[in-house]
Amino acid sequence: MILTGSSSLAAAPDAVRAVLTDPRRLAEALPHVDAFGADVAQDGSFALVIRPAIALGEIPIRTTWWPLRGRPGAIAYRVEGRTDEHAITLATELTLLGDDPGTLAAWTIDCTTSGTIRSVGQRVVGAVIAAQVALVLAAVDELAGAGPAASA
Repeated sequence: MILTGSSSLAAAPDAVRAVLTDPRRLAEALPHVDAFGADVAQDGSFALVIRPAIALGEIPIRTTWWPLRGRPGAIAYRVEGRTDEHAITLATELTLLGDDPGTLAAWTIDCTTSGTIRSVGQRVVGAVIAAQVALVLAAVDELAGAGPAASA
């Protein structure tokens, strides 16, 4: 499933990029993250445990995030997540454009799910992902506006 959208942010593109490319600050912006991998690997990958609250209850998903080379000026990640019976794979790309004085963040997500998440949620996964992106970008905007001290 491929989803696209855009959001206007108050923070400048460089400040938004700084949050989205720093794994620790990005983890602060993601909802329901309760564990951040202690280290960022040499390839730039990092691990997060995310506990989304869905109709099935709270399901801890162990995810690994790999930064990718996207189009020039874009920020891209490949994300793979697993539980004992669920799997999710995301390919994300965000393009940040100056929107004086803020940023227009255009995004594309290619999502694949398996297990109960797919069978129970296939009709609502798109709406859930779009809502989560809106929450993440709002949190990124807040962190970007607060500056580097927000990650301390």
